[in-house]
Amino acid sequence: MPSIVERVDRLETVFASFMERTEEALADIRASTAEIRASTAEIRASNLRTDAILLEMQRQADKDRQQADKDRQQADKDRQQADKDRQQAEKDRQQAEKDRKDFNKRLAELSDSMGTLVEDMVAPNARRIAGEIFPDDPVVRLAQRVRQVHPADRGRMLEIDLLVAGQRNLMVVEAKRRLNPEKIREFAEEIGSIPEFMHEYAGHKLVPVVASVTIEPSVIVFLNRQKVYGVAMGDETMELVNLGQF
Repeated sequence: MPSIVERVDRLETVFASFMERTEEALADIRASTAEIRASTAEIRASNLRTDAILLEMQRQADKDRQQADKDRQQADKDRQQADKDRQQAEKDRQQAEKDRKDFNKRLAELSDSMGTLVEDMVAPNARRIAGEIFPDDPVVRLAQRVRQVHPADRGRMLEIDLLVAGQRNLMVVEAKRRLNPEKIREFAEEIGSIPEFMHEYAGHKLVPVVASVTIEPSVIVFLNRQKVYGVAMGDETMELVNLGQF
């Protein structure tokens, strides 16, 4: 039977072996713990870098969104301003058109009141108006305020505001501040004596024209019955009011 000393020795040997293995295990644990701590630190550092990148991306995204909002708001303002500018341009155009018409009307009224309607308004358009009435007969003579003494009776005189002659047609214009049927009838009768005063136009077709600033629709109807042309102020200049109506 082993002595007490031998058992003690064996126990010491076993304990020493146990302690040795325990130290080795603890060393392994400490090494593993160090590795885990290093990995954890690396992971934390990586997470911090990732968080920083994400935060910067978020900040940049916020800046981009804010800039996009500003750009959209500026675009809306620019579009609204463009609409206002377009509306103002249209108003300016309409006002300019109205001013031009008002000016032409005032000029015509002023000329009429001063007795210079023919010179100021009708005469510059006489060739055009004659060309509209007899387009195949070019104008060869245009005269304003013609006064012609009767060749056989020196006491008689014929006055014509505007005379426009072609080879076959003779347009005679009478300018009136106001037109009424009586004045139109008198004019139509008076021009019938032109061949007596001007023998050179004895073979011409007489084309009577009355001119005024405005001509009422009822007067136009009477002009058509009398086969007399009417000229009045249009949008821009003097125009025939009843071309092709008789």
